[in-house]
Amino acid sequence: MNSIVLVNPPYSFWSPEKNYLRPFIGTLPSLGLLTLAGVLRKGGYSVKIIESASLGLSLSQTVDRVLLEKSKYLGLSCTTASVDSAAHIARTIKEKNPEILIFVGGPHITALPVETFHRYPEFDFGILGEGEVAFGDLLEAIQGKKELSRVESAVFRDGGEVRANPRRRFIENLDELPFPAYDLLPSFPRAYRPPFLNYSKGPTASLTSSRGCPQTCTFCDRSVFGNRYRYFSEDYLLELISLLRQNYGIQHLIFTDDQFAASPSRLARLCEKLAAANLKIRWNCDARVDSVDPELLDLMKRAGCWMISYGIESGSQEILDQIQKGIKLDRVEQALCWTREAGIRAKGLFMIGYPQETEKTLNQTLSFILRCPLDEINLSFLTPYPGTELYHQLKGSPDFVEDWKRMNALNCLLKPGALSCETLEKAYGKLIRRFYMRPGITFSYLGLLLRSPENCARLAAGLTGWIFRG
Repeated sequence: MNSIVLVNPPYSFWSPEKNYLRPFIGTLPSLGLLTLAGVLRKGGYSVKIIESASLGLSLSQTVDRVLLEKSKYLGLSCTTASVDSAAHIARTIKEKNPEILIFVGGPHITALPVETFHRYPEFDFGILGEGEVAFGDLLEAIQGKKELSRVESAVFRDGGEVRANPRRRFIENLDELPFPAYDLLPSFPRAYRPPFLNYSKGPTASLTSSRGCPQTCTFCDRSVFGNRYRYFSEDYLLELISLLRQNYGIQHLIFTDDQFAASPSRLARLCEKLAAANLKIRWNCDARVDSVDPELLDLMKRAGCWMISYGIESGSQEILDQIQKGIKLDRVEQALCWTREAGIRAKGLFMIGYPQETEKTLNQTLSFILRCPLDEINLSFLTPYPGTELYHQLKGSPDFVEDWKRMNALNCLLKPGALSCETLEKAYGKLIRRFYMRPGITFSYLGLLLRSPENCARLAAGLTGWIFRG
């Protein structure tokens, strides 16, 4: 029987001295692999999943687990931050089992297929974009049932050249996809958690209710799912959520959609169904500030919404206009006030280090963060990921260090014209301290901890690891 192992590789930035941070990070499984596994299993393949990134496995542990399965095929999911780890796994496995065929897919391969395959000769085949149908076609070609040159979205080697076939059309009816194969994760949901204090009570699961984002932000990679918004039906989602509740005892959901509220009317229909079903599940999502209003927020609250993460990016209107964010700061403040009035937690997603960043724009961001009714922030360094418009603008610039292993939003790899990376790193620390070291925020988090034994246990584990590190 044809067997395949799907692997979510460890990220390149983990090292033993950082292990004390693991209790605080999110470890939810890869929905892309879970959905792909469901499709492959339906097609007659024997599928195993190894969630290395989520379970904290080392590269050697991942290799050992793959070899233990004695599978014919290996599939690796690659972000830019994990592609080097994926190559290490592939190279080591090839040395021990040259017969295994190695496939790669994901956002990094989709954005840079030819360059990646030239850099990593251990990759045999790749898939561009949505992989569920295209991967099955590629496997049939490998087995001699189709002509490889005609398989849409396939990446392969032809002599000394790397060929990337034209992309397959996007999946129109997402309801045709089977449910994510959560049952292939032996320790699900026990071993998988969202980021620290980003949920009220577990067990927790993640799911995607739509694909595609119609926005044009220059820092965002839309190469896999495109700009056209497509979504699963409300009935499909309600059945899936009911299954997660009944079979796994899930009490909190994380919707991973790029833009959960892209269609307010569709979101309203989904919330009506969730509220009527009374599944007693809370959930988080990401949304744009111009997609919500008081009526929709009240409905989301009744349907179980606990927190909304808003992509605000900067407190400088000039920067927002430069990155084509398409929002105004007064609208941001209005949406945050509406969210608080609805009784939903508001999380602001911000970045610093834009090419136009100055001391003035950093201070504008700090002032904005401090005056807005935000319960939490997530701050990162602007990273020009492959597949984004910003990447194409900056590739080859002396101010941009294109180091794939460090492209994880945790490092300053792009130096703004007016600032140094050292200045940005100091500003990063200042923004975090000024926001969180306020009595209101401190008491809010203490309240969350007191109501959540799970988060208390995670805090204790992290602090113990920090005290005894090294």
